[in-house]
Amino acid sequence: MTETRRSQLHLGKCIEDLDKLHNVPDLKSKRATMLCKTAQKLFESAEEAREKGDEETSYVQYMKYLRVIAYISKDKDYSKDKTYYTSMLGVKNPNKALDAAEKLKNSLIVRYEEERQSERLNDIKENELIKQKIDDNRKKALEAVAAKDPATQGLPGPDEVTIKSEQLYSTLKSGKLKVMILDARPGKDYIESHINHPACISVPEECISPGQTANVLEQNLPAVSRPVWAERASMDLIVMLDWNSSAVIPGKTLYLLKTILLKWDIKVQYSRQPLALRGGYEDWLLKYPAFTTNPRPTTPHQDTMLDDMLGEIDYPNWSDLSPPVVTVNRVAKPSGGPLIDRTSKIAAVQLYDERSRSMQNILEQQERIADTSLTLEMQRLEAEQDWEKIRQQNEAEQRDEIRAMYKLREQEIISQLMQLESKQYDMEQENQTLRDKLEEYQRREKEDAETIAETITKTVEMPGIESEVQVDERSRQATARDVAAKRARIAAVRAQRDELDRRREAMEHERKRKLAEARTKRKPYEKEDDGDAYMGSPTDSTGAVGLNRSQSSPNIAKLSSDEDEVPMPAFDRSTKPSKVAPSSEMHHRDFQPVWGDVGRGLTGLKNLGNTCYMNSIIQCLNNTAILVTYFCNGQYLEHVNRSHSTRGAIAEELAAVVRALWSGQYRFIATKDLRNEVGKHQRAFRGTEQQDSHEFLTILMDWLHLDLQFTIKPPHKETLGASERAWHEYTKSKESLVLRLFYGQIRSTVRCSVCRASSATYDSFSNLSLELPAHASRCTLADCLKLYLNDEMIPGWNCPNCKEKRDAVKKLDISRLPPVLVIHFKRFYVDPKEYMCNAYRKKQTYIDFPLEDLDMRQFSLQCPGNPIYNLYAVSNHYGSMEGGHYTAYCKSSVYGKWYKYDDHLVTEIPTSEVRSSAAYILFYSACSRS
Repeated sequence: MTETRRSQLHLGKCIEDLDKLHNVPDLKSKRATMLCKTAQKLFESAEEAREKGDEETSYVQYMKYLRVIAYISKDKDYSKDKTYYTSMLGVKNPNKALDAAEKLKNSLIVRYEEERQSERLNDIKENELIKQKIDDNRKKALEAVAAKDPATQGLPGPDEVTIKSEQLYSTLKSGKLKVMILDARPGKDYIESHINHPACISVPEECISPGQTANVLEQNLPAVSRPVWAERASMDLIVMLDWNSSAVIPGKTLYLLKTILLKWDIKVQYSRQPLALRGGYEDWLLKYPAFTTNPRPTTPHQDTMLDDMLGEIDYPNWSDLSPPVVTVNRVAKPSGGPLIDRTSKIAAVQLYDERSRSMQNILEQQERIADTSLTLEMQRLEAEQDWEKIRQQNEAEQRDEIRAMYKLREQEIISQLMQLESKQYDMEQENQTLRDKLEEYQRREKEDAETIAETITKTVEMPGIESEVQVDERSRQATARDVAAKRARIAAVRAQRDELDRRREAMEHERKRKLAEARTKRKPYEKEDDGDAYMGSPTDSTGAVGLNRSQSSPNIAKLSSDEDEVPMPAFDRSTKPSKVAPSSEMHHRDFQPVWGDVGRGLTGLKNLGNTCYMNSIIQCLNNTAILVTYFCNGQYLEHVNRSHSTRGAIAEELAAVVRALWSGQYRFIATKDLRNEVGKHQRAFRGTEQQDSHEFLTILMDWLHLDLQFTIKPPHKETLGASERAWHEYTKSKESLVLRLFYGQIRSTVRCSVCRASSATYDSFSNLSLELPAHASRCTLADCLKLYLNDEMIPGWNCPNCKEKRDAVKKLDISRLPPVLVIHFKRFYVDPKEYMCNAYRKKQTYIDFPLEDLDMRQFSLQCPGNPIYNLYAVSNHYGSMEGGHYTAYCKSSVYGKWYKYDDHLVTEIPTSEVRSSAAYILFYSACSRS
């Protein structure tokens, strides 16, 4: 029989829409005989619609028929003569209608879901096409402008942060681009003289302060500047300037202004980041005085303190280091000239020169670290000032929407402070290593000083080499002066950093005092309804007040079982339920998006109350290329498993989040639906307490594997090796893309120390959890892997061959490498001193891991697949057990650059920042074979 062609869906978008249509009016006034005739007509109508392929109409008519039947069965006339009314209705018709309605409902649920997915995919494709057209039109417009005006080709590149006066002058003269100039000098200096350009406005230095938004800054601007400021969104280029800055330095005016424009001007999306005028207004005055309102203004005096300080250094004299001259009895030499052994002198001088160069190299590195550390300290001080300003503004603000914005900024500042602290710790560790090397060189230098001095003293008494010794001495004196200058420079920078540190501590002390006074006057803290508390409550258990940081204890031993789950809702079982669970894809999700045109995959995630651990892992998975493709093209829908306890909902919610993150339409979104679904199945993830990202990742991997399982044909076990046989016993012919991507296998071999008999077992893993070397401040990933795979002595092993207890050696080997290798570092441990209190501590060890070409051949058996891996994501943990924060570093597969995902903020970072002591979980992908 030919299958009837189904007509298009036309009555609703989901099965709930149809359920609203099969209600019947009040039938109390109708007689049973009349209702039987009505029921028969409904049945015939349902049958007719079904034959025509109109499943929606047929389902509605069948359901109406069943409702009428249900009413007839309660009628008193029906009770008196069931045989008569049953014959009128048809003996088999009710059961036939019930079965047909159930089949139609199942079919319609599937069709509605397919249509919804089709519409969603079409929307995604349409959005991508529109975005592509916009990008193409923008490129064509820029190419057209560049072709017409060669001057615009001289603009700085997209990664540069400054613009030369010559480039700005050419751009202004061409008039092809709309340029706004923000003069950040003091207001009186702008009035005295500024660039003669209509869109050059005064943004007075005294109006710019940490913690401002663009809206607050606009209110503080001079009245004449505001109309031009309001047009900033339409500008092709924005240039900032002060008197003489050549760079955008953290803590300075231009840096604060740029931060306000890029981070806190929420309503404006700039076509390119603002540029600073290199050399400032002084450089412009020097080169283009005619293009100013006054070519002879009064310029500020420049500070030369550092040059004066270095100029006053007294450099040591080499002669001060030489031992007393020993009188040598002259012996008559042969007339042919003195016989001098120069080899010892040459070797000594070469040794000294080599060590001098090494010392200079170390001092240069120390100088670089000192400068970097000073910059970090300035950034910390600026962040502390920002936080204080925001706190005051938040307390004074009455409007909820503004308070929410302030709250978001507080999150960012606290996260920034923790990351700066982590970077400073790394700098101190590196500096300590350099200090150890320097001390070692100085020790060797001291040991050899007498030998070198004695050799030089002896040779200086010999005729004919005085000039050579003088040259060597002058060279060493110059080296000594250079070393002394570098040490003085390092000391000066350290003194500046110490001063900044003292200022920051004073601010912290004063803020604590003010916060304590303020909170004694306020109501007790109440928990907010939306759970958006960030990284801990305002006060700790002792009442101490400080930065609101999370209690980041990873509840490794506190994971609750699913026994205490929320009770299941009651169902109305008067109608027969469907055997297929409805998909969570059918309900509407509210991502609470903040719109903005960003790159694909560069959307942030809102912190919903200590959910940074979840956000970090989601962003790492969101940059797993194969997984993203699997979710975005809808292929996962073929594998959704409804028989598991999570009924496929975890996979569907994660897929929805991934698609939103790759739409390129949002600056950031909220993942409340995913979080709620996760909380249903694991109690630890329900509340607003901080959790462990590794714990979340491990559980999420297992959920996704079970949600996306599909069955494969079982292989013939007789032909398989031990490893493959163990693998198929573990999977039981049920695999998933998650299993194939992330899961590997470990072989554990125990060998008897007497008879040498061995026993091997196999276990699967979704990530390798590695111990860190004890008492080491720095180590390598290779050190951790060797420690993990090292032999372990096992006393009292029951040897199956000896039939008694023996000492044995246990050895781990990786027998199956996954395409995506996830490595976790065991940074958290129970403090032995506080074992009874179950107190956790964190290891701040700096681990040096490769970004490319991680070779796993030395750590694994002959595994199938490529053993060479490249890093593409890192989950970071900052802070300690008392307070911490998670971020993610991910390398975009689209743009080939590294980005930092800090909750709702996504920023590009240099490759040099990827390695840090905050690295907690590494994500490596196998290189594709060439």
